[in-house]
Amino acid sequence: MLISCDGHSQGKKAGNQSKSDMREKINNELAMKFEKDSDFSYKLPNGNEIYMMENPKGKSVGIQYERLPSPSFYTIYKEFYHDGFLKKKEMFLGQYTKVGISEYYDDKGKFDTKNEDEKFGKIKPADVLKILDKKKIINLSTGEGRLDENGNSAFTITFDESKNEYIVTVENGKANTNPEFGIGEPPAFIPVYYIINGETGDFKEKK
Repeated sequence: MLISCDGHSQGKKAGNQSKSDMREKINNELAMKFEKDSDFSYKLPNGNEIYMMENPKGKSVGIQYERLPSPSFYTIYKEFYHDGFLKKKEMFLGQYTKVGISEYYDDKGKFDTKNEDEKFGKIKPADVLKILDKKKIINLSTGEGRLDENGNSAFTITFDESKNEYIVTVENGKANTNPEFGIGEPPAFIPVYYIINGETGDFKEKK
């Protein structure tokens, strides 16, 4: 179920700054709806869709996952302190690779940022998406290939800084022709792994 309502406003400051008066705070009532209904989703005014959310509890922080509007392939992850105020905000490509500018607040409200793109070589995350589009694994124009039929991520991307390479895992990459693969009933499809060189863009399947 997807609903759309007004959300909280958020102020932004660059560099090391003190707490902003407009710092984002978790919507406790909205988080409770997610906790009661795992299929619940919520569309923000900026078009982002919240697909997972939890209030802070015990020693656990509050969390919020957002998908940017289609055809984007990026997601946003947020954590909130027990007082409800934002602890951190990070953007991801393929679930595991941080991109863009990450934002952090300490427990006193001091603000800091980190440029995640500095770790990449010549080939940036946007270039990886273009390569996957060219290989017809995804479609950048329509957003096809981002989610599977169950609404889960269809692929993941990790970046190995030591090797300067991206590892792309397409979860249902090819038909399973080995009946002994897996436990119990054999899956219809199995993952396919690709390596993209972070300097040259060379693309190859990992055997």
